[in-house]
Amino acid sequence: MKAIFLVRDNPYPPVNGYKKRNYYLLEELKQKGFETELFIAKTEKALWQKILLLILGIFSPIPFSAQIRTNKDLKDYLEKHLKENPVDLIICDGIHKSLNMPFNAGGKKILYEHNIESEIAKRYARIERNIFKKIFACMEYLKFKNLQKKLWPKFDYCVACSELDKEFMSKIINEDKVIIVDNGVDLESFAPWSSQIEPNTIVYTGQIGWHPNEDALIYFTKKIMPAIKKAIPGLKLWIVGANPSPKIKSLAGKNPNIIVTGFVNDVREYIAKATVFIVPLRIGSGTRIKILEALGMQKAVISTSIGCEGLEVRDNEHLLIRDNPEEFAQGVIELLDNEGLRIRLGENGRRLVEEKYGWKNVFKGLDKILT
Repeated sequence: MKAIFLVRDNPYPPVNGYKKRNYYLLEELKQKGFETELFIAKTEKALWQKILLLILGIFSPIPFSAQIRTNKDLKDYLEKHLKENPVDLIICDGIHKSLNMPFNAGGKKILYEHNIESEIAKRYARIERNIFKKIFACMEYLKFKNLQKKLWPKFDYCVACSELDKEFMSKIINEDKVIIVDNGVDLESFAPWSSQIEPNTIVYTGQIGWHPNEDALIYFTKKIMPAIKKAIPGLKLWIVGANPSPKIKSLAGKNPNIIVTGFVNDVREYIAKATVFIVPLRIGSGTRIKILEALGMQKAVISTSIGCEGLEVRDNEHLLIRDNPEEFAQGVIELLDNEGLRIRLGENGRRLVEEKYGWKNVFKGLDKILT
């Protein structure tokens, strides 16, 4: 059997959540006997093109972030390629790329969603204070809502990464056309380490240049961290991940106890030696692989509701869930001071990911469309 997978970036090496979800899908396709051709759709525009699209896009029904990833030449090439080389399966990696899809070609057509883009835009609009950015986010929200209604029904199946996302999709398309593939974790790699834990250290990992991650860190350092430092003056924060913006880098310049690493080859050493793993996200959709990795390493995690939504975790059983800044700060203090609580949450979290979120288990939902 043959397949085409249309992606934004090469999943190799799988160094972030986006790439890991795609990497393990490719591994599953290989296990199912598919010979998969990877199309890395580099449709990003030059700066002047982005500015032009941004201006003209005010009058377009297509979201700006989909416009900059759409290329008619790519779609034409795919249609020609598939006429000459028919396949059994065509997978589109996210709605941003969906306007490049050759819907006239043969084979099952799958939309592999990582999150619900309209929800991300809506949450961005809700917290943004800059009036121009807020208006832009509101427009993106409305445009993505319309694009989802238009494009989701065109696919034979849409893949969601949680039951929550499936419920959202099922309001637009038939529930039978929505398949759940949870995000997962490599249970052998992300396992408990015997590293010495550094007292009073907290860590945040991810693609730091992505706006929801940047927002989470600025929110945490401004609204939450000062209260923790009053109780624990020696507190250290490690910000670990690629492409930190100047705003994030400046946090370290203002506070020597904030360490911004940039890209690292292995986030596990930072997770292992940290006392607590934090996820103060206010924007997002889908589910966070970072939480699964921290739980896999038996770490105590504290998250907002948005940070851990879609995962089958319970407050005070697998992690702490705190949305109010004061309550989040108090939760971090409690975890730093209470080793017994950290151990209990860590053990429960590891048990949960072993039972449900190993990459070998999460693809069972695809069986009916891959066999």
